[in-house]
Amino acid sequence: MGFVLTVFIRKHFFLLPETIVLEKLRDKRSGGFPKFPIAVGINERSDPQMCGRRTVEHKPMLATYKIVGGSIPPYGAYPWQVGIQNYKEHLNDYEHRCGGALIGPQLVLTAAHCMKSAEIKKMRVVIGDYSLQSHDDYQNTYKIEKVIIHPEFRKNGPYSNDIALLKLKGNFEINSHVQYICLPDEDSELQSGEMCIVSGWGAKIAVPLLSLDKCRSPEIYGGRRQPILDSMLCAGRLSGGVDACAGDSGKFYLSGIVSWGDGCAKKNRPGVYTRVSHYYNWIRDSAEKLDT
Repeated sequence: MGFVLTVFIRKHFFLLPETIVLEKLRDKRSGGFPKFPIAVGINERSDPQMCGRRTVEHKPMLATYKIVGGSIPPYGAYPWQVGIQNYKEHLNDYEHRCGGALIGPQLVLTAAHCMKSAEIKKMRVVIGDYSLQSHDDYQNTYKIEKVIIHPEFRKNGPYSNDIALLKLKGNFEINSHVQYICLPDEDSELQSGEMCIVSGWGAKIAVPLLSLDKCRSPEIYGGRRQPILDSMLCAGRLSGGVDACAGDSGKFYLSGIVSWGDGCAKKNRPGVYTRVSHYYNWIRDSAEKLDT
């Protein structure tokens, strides 16, 4: 996989361990700015007021359970998206493993199950990438210096606390195709029905957030080995229908990291995401540890 779910100040963004980020775009009237990016290579470009902005516009298609694809975005529409690759000796080359999101200088947020048991010396992170088959104008690769996986990953099920933070070796330049995404505050609340953007290498789609009560119901994910925890989000269309997608003005916030689900685009089987706001303090503390 390789996607990210986002909320835009009317948009959400999800990040899949393979490549998905949940983005949410907040209304411009909402007060304050996120406290990230922080530490680790901080410089004059890491002003949190500059996060979540893009210069290339794109409005993704709305998803239904019948639609797996979506619209193909232009290069630079999701400049915080990164690819995490693993070296395969039998291929004598790197292979796409999962996705992540830039949240600050040298900092990438991804899913813990992407990094669990991984050999970081055999991995690299690609930023400014668009096509997995060719080299793009703003593309650069970086080795991973350190990884922090949430200490309680899998404590309450195979996908509980599914979050990890990476520190890259070397600094990179922020430009039109490489940007940080904002992080939501720890008290950030999302409403059922809010539209989110799922992005990755391939088509991008817009999906609605679902209430945890709905996601926990027997016809959805109730009674599963992995319970739906308060630290998770659910998003996806349970049936067909038409909704209006949020506009493209505002800032993007990384609201979720794609974690798990049942199949692909199945009816009554929404995607389940790690709720980023739940881990704000952990992300902040981990970033400070990586900077020492």
